[in-house]
Amino acid sequence: MPRGKKKTAIQTIEEQIRKLDGDIAKYQEKIKELQMKKNALLDARKKQEIDSLYVKIQASGKSIDEVINFLDETK
Repeated sequence: MPRGKKKTAIQTIEEQIRKLDGDIAKYQEKIKELQMKKNALLDARKKQEIDSLYVKIQASGKSIDEVINFLDETK
């Protein structure tokens, strides 16, 4: 039974390069997705920190302007 035309070394290398290019593109897309998830988590953490800070300011009985002035004075 004939096996078909044997591939040259160049053809085999070209196929491997195409496969690697495909793999690289796939992983770059995965990296973009993971970066977006990370950014969403960082945004959520920042919002929680701001909310926590706001609650502490409210509990202190001081206005936000008073706290900002205090922080500016301590520089």
